[in-house]
Amino acid sequence: MIQKFLTAIIIYLFLVVFFTVSAAEISDTNLSSDAVQDGKESQAIIDQTAAASKNNASVESKAWIPPAKNFDWVQLTSDEWLKGQIKGMYENNLEFNSDKLGLLELDWGDVKILRSHRVSNVNIDGVGPTSGILEVTDDSLKIINDYEDKTYDRSRLISFAPAGKKELDLWSIKATLSFDVQRGNTNQSDYSAKVNIKRRASTTRFLLDYLGNLSKTNGGDGSQVETVNNHRLNANYDYYKTRYYFYTPVYAEYYSDQFSNIDWKVTLAAGIGYTVIDNRRTELSFSGGPAFSKTKFISVAAGKNDTESTPATWLKTNYDIKLTKTIDFIAKYNIQVGNKASGGYTHHIIMTVESEIIGSLDLDISLIWDRTSHPTEAADGTTPYPNDYGLTLGISYTY
Repeated sequence: MIQKFLTAIIIYLFLVVFFTVSAAEISDTNLSSDAVQDGKESQAIIDQTAAASKNNASVESKAWIPPAKNFDWVQLTSDEWLKGQIKGMYENNLEFNSDKLGLLELDWGDVKILRSHRVSNVNIDGVGPTSGILEVTDDSLKIINDYEDKTYDRSRLISFAPAGKKELDLWSIKATLSFDVQRGNTNQSDYSAKVNIKRRASTTRFLLDYLGNLSKTNGGDGSQVETVNNHRLNANYDYYKTRYYFYTPVYAEYYSDQFSNIDWKVTLAAGIGYTVIDNRRTELSFSGGPAFSKTKFISVAAGKNDTESTPATWLKTNYDIKLTKTIDFIAKYNIQVGNKASGGYTHHIIMTVESEIIGSLDLDISLIWDRTSHPTEAADGTTPYPNDYGLTLGISYTY
């Protein structure tokens, strides 16, 4: 009886072990199948991703060039494309108008490709003015017109502007006004105005600068007495022969200073100029040549002429540097050398710091230094000081 009981237990344990091992094997087999399936699916995903990447790489390898039909196109060196209207390129500065971004000023060195759909007036170094549709790449400039297609080295491009451009678009105007009014124990009024006008075309440049100062103070009897009254207006017309050399066929200046005994002084001149630095951040140019000057004095000592004329020499320096994104420094240095009776050596220096307030409004701080080495003695025996200094603070608006 005991023997049969032990035999039944052994058979029962054998069956338990058998079924347990079988179940484990079946489980392992299922796991292996799932792993294989997962591996197959993962490999398929990898293959698909690789194929997609390969296709994308193939698509990206094809450079996209937009057709210049209704818009002008510019590609930057970052490979970004801009769509809009080209306003012109002067002094390595491209003006581009975008509907979304507004009027942009782009450094010419940041432009990789340019495609224009309109005819432009172009100035090319060694060739002169020409016209046609522009296609600019990294190193070449192609001009297409009715009678020829010409390709030049990009470095020979001086400037260009779309043909048929509105005359008003060629002009820029900047006006600065400052004033100081005091009333009470001190009655004094100080006014200063400065205007800068520029017209830029593909081969020419017209510049006009005006600076005027007027100051009145209490005369003691309730009246206002002038203590400062001077005005300076100069203009020049430049023609660019090459990228850096330009002619100045006409230069003219009018100057009046009641307290320097100068009723008026007129100078006519011509000359040549050279641009030393010309990029988006800095501009430095020199120009000069022969001149003729005539001066009318308010009063003179007995036996002296109240007008003097003299041949002269003039030199003009313009320096403009962008210190930061919103701050510019501008320096202008004009020299004139004539005979002693007309004042001898004279100069006009104006150094300006412009800081953007908002949009077209700037804060303008200017230091002015005028010098006449040999002032003319007045009828009352007084002789004006050789140097006049001024400091103005005002708000300027640029159009």
